[in-house]
Amino acid sequence: MRYVGYDQFRQRRTDFMEPRRRSGGAMLPVLLFLSVALLILSRLDHGYISGVRWQITEIMSPVLRAIMVPLQPLRDAGKSVGSAWSMASELERLRNENQQLKGWEWRARELERKLADLGAAAQTARDTEIGFVTARVIANSSGAFVRSAMVNVGELQKVRAGYPVLSGDGLVGRVVDTGSNAARVLLLTDAQSRIPVYVGPDAVRAVLAGDNGPHPRLEFLAPDQAVTAGDEVATSGIGGVFPRGLRIGTVAEATDRPSVTPHANLDTVEYLSVLFYDSPALELIAPEMGLSGKLQTEQRGHSSAGSQ
Repeated sequence: MRYVGYDQFRQRRTDFMEPRRRSGGAMLPVLLFLSVALLILSRLDHGYISGVRWQITEIMSPVLRAIMVPLQPLRDAGKSVGSAWSMASELERLRNENQQLKGWEWRARELERKLADLGAAAQTARDTEIGFVTARVIANSSGAFVRSAMVNVGELQKVRAGYPVLSGDGLVGRVVDTGSNAARVLLLTDAQSRIPVYVGPDAVRAVLAGDNGPHPRLEFLAPDQAVTAGDEVATSGIGGVFPRGLRIGTVAEATDRPSVTPHANLDTVEYLSVLFYDSPALELIAPEMGLSGKLQTEQRGHSSAGSQ
């Protein structure tokens, strides 16, 4: 076997490719000339050239039609793929719009619910023909020993201790403590709540007493007075703390101490109306609360002095 070195192999490869390079270099000017000539002929508007062009078109038409017949399924498949791609893009866009619409739907329902709560609270307060301020519940205290709520209005909104508090469904309780921009509401289910009421169409007098449960009870009913389940319970106005006629609930069961189901859902209420009900009874409650606070302050001072 004859040994061929690298230099000889490279030289032979170069000799083999050289004729191809020379032939390619010779074809390039020819192709450029044909391209320029066809471009010029396409721009000429001569009758002979137009006739030749139409003859070529007529000759090539059967060939083009014959080629288009087997290619038609491929064209249809291409259109189907393009249509499917467009539908996929449209479906993705519709999916995104649907998610946005669901978000807006949730916001709209939330706004409708808040608007309904505010409208109901305002309507309840308007029926009493007493000024009011709308408040929002910012905290709830529901335990074994206390039932109260915190609202976002206070002394700056002219809210005082003792003012009645209503929701859109009925009485909720009364204000017991006030700050600059907050107040604490004692709910009617609290064990310290006592509300004079009328029961039923006969206006039977009683006192609605809370027991920290969901259903306050009627106390101090006269022995000869009877109530039945379903009787409406409303404030009587006796004592001057609450105006007369504020609806509270209905009698749940007629026993020795009938229970009452409040109209207002005290666990989920969000908006309340504080009535500006300035009665003479509030002038008696305020000094007592102030004296109590003063005594507690003095007791703290005495205790700190004794410890020193």
